Amino acid sequence: MKITTETNSTMNFEQAILNQTVDLTQLDQATPLETSEQKRQQWLKERLGKFTASEFYRVVTAPSKADLPVGAITYANEKAVERLTDYLEPGYISSDMQWGMDHELDAIALFEQQTGLTVTHTGDDQALILRGSQVGGTPDGLIGSFAGVEVKCPKSTTHMKHLLIKDQSDLKATCANYYWQIQGLLYITGRKDWHFISYDPRYKHSKQQLHTLLIQPDEQDIAFLVQRLRLAIHYRDELLNTMHQSTRKELGVAELLSLFKIGRTSLWKLRQNQLFPQPIQQRPLLWLAADIDQYALNS
Repeated sequence: MKITTETNSTMNFEQAILNQTVDLTQLDQATPLETSEQKRQQWLKERLGKFTASEFYRVVTAPSKADLPVGAITYANEKAVERLTDYLEPGYISSDMQWGMDHELDAIALFEQQTGLTVTHTGDDQALILRGSQVGGTPDGLIGSFAGVEVKCPKSTTHMKHLLIKDQSDLKATCANYYWQIQGLLYITGRKDWHFISYDPRYKHSKQQLHTLLIQPDEQDIAFLVQRLRLAIHYRDELLNTMHQSTRKELGVAELLSLFKIGRTSLWKLRQNQLFPQPIQQRPLLWLAADIDQYALNS
């Protein structure tokens, strides 16, 4: 029998282990791979106390009100408690929700097949994207540098409702929570398009299994969302200050560069041209997290 070089090498390695002539200490030092559950726990930790896109609909109710509506105040209270306790209430996962998680990648694969687009950062590769340090969202997937996807794999009766949605205005009227989530993600990422995807392989007709809508930024709605987010952050911070947890954290230059995603020269030019809001201009050598967050929301 002919033994290949690869087989021979494997046999030599195994024999070396038996002879105790191989140094295995380096193997012990290898960084263990993160499990899906570990990644999920890290993602949950990153979200603590932050306002995230999947719940933006809670801050935009009662649009005629100048102040925060009751639902937004409740949401801000929850964010304050998360900051005070470092504890996030475990979410209940129903059988329908589990079905959706199990079929999300199938939906994306079919979307790619039908559109010719490539979707990245899906499944375990999803990540929280922040704008500033207190507002963020986790896309279900990204397309190049210009678009993203939001995937829903609901129960069949809900999917039928989605099949009847024809355009962006229909989505806003029918599924406001998904609409505001997508507008928030467009704002956070600065992308120009987002694809709403509803998928149910249980439908017998293949054309009814996948329904997609192209959603684009609505400048007026985004401006309103940002206004409400500013109010919600301020309300949360006032609560934290009342509980003697200061939100006036000073930031170092390295943290600023990371938040702004710019270099030191660009940061210096912003300062030189006085493009920062008044609180920062008044304290040119003191950078506070709350001021930076307000600037990031409006930039």
